Amino acid sequence: MNRVSHLALFVLSCLLFATPLNANNHDSLIEAAKKEGSLVLYTSMTVDQAQKLNDAFRVKYPFLQVHMFRAVGERLLTKIMTETQAGRFDFDVVQSAETQAYFLKKRNLLARYHSPETKQLQKGFFDADGFWAAIYMMPNIIAYNTRMVKRSEVPVSDEDLLNPKWRGKIGMDHTKPEWFSWKLKRLGQDKGLAYMKKLGAQEFKLYSGLTIITGLLAAGEFPLVLNTYIHNAEDAKRKGAPVDWLAQDPVFTKFQPIGVAAKAPHPNAAKLFVDFMLSEEGQRIIASFGRVPTRRAVPTTVQGLEKLTFVIDEFSAGDDFNKNYEQFRNIFGGPKQ
Repeated sequence: MNRVSHLALFVLSCLLFATPLNANNHDSLIEAAKKEGSLVLYTSMTVDQAQKLNDAFRVKYPFLQVHMFRAVGERLLTKIMTETQAGRFDFDVVQSAETQAYFLKKRNLLARYHSPETKQLQKGFFDADGFWAAIYMMPNIIAYNTRMVKRSEVPVSDEDLLNPKWRGKIGMDHTKPEWFSWKLKRLGQDKGLAYMKKLGAQEFKLYSGLTIITGLLAAGEFPLVLNTYIHNAEDAKRKGAPVDWLAQDPVFTKFQPIGVAAKAPHPNAAKLFVDFMLSEEGQRIIASFGRVPTRRAVPTTVQGLEKLTFVIDEFSAGDDFNKNYEQFRNIFGGPKQ
């Protein structure tokens, strides 16, 4: 047999055994996860939605218990860093904003795991090094109370937001500076800071937590919310609140990555959980919450996205997070770090 025939035979054998090998790997993962018996999830998703996903995961893998801790943003990151400094490695999976994923990866607290499901994700929503993959995107929008302001009156452009009639009438989360950072990049540092100082003079109503802010918007505490996420407005609409939204174009879009802990006590169970969250089944459940899934061909229930241009946040806060956060607080107010 000549060299060409040997090469052809080798390629054919690789093709024949590729699928069974992948299947065997998944079976091995399941068997190893069975021995672990549980996993610990740190998440920033709302408790009720996270629990629905956990319940669906347990239907698929009934031999695994899911223990969940829920906190948002800096609180979740602080918990992880505090535990790490004490030599504790309690969590298996973490699901939070991309800013937290950036810092956890940089500090070697995430494990490299290339889930086979990432092949179905839209471009830009998974880490090329395999340390995280996004389970849903979070377009930033302007939400409004439909009983207090007409849709045609909602300020959408940067200049519209500076109109004196909105002074003291806009709510905002003072713990989320990523939108601020992206605006500075888009407008340029000097022009961006000049605009933000004018915007800060609008005397925003500042609160911590978009769920709280959305509730206050629905109650009529103020007519507008700036820099909120589309799923907050959609969730309120679905529950019958007088809330709707408009978006600037292009739309600044954050996202929620999920990753396996570098020192996960239950690494195999963690990988199964990541696979499930990125799978078509998991993504369809996420879409049912009014969130925007990252998996291709999984439709969202959110109407009005097809005509918008999305700009994915490429860790806009990055290494300058603390500096940007301080500038954000100095202009808009809120407690210091």
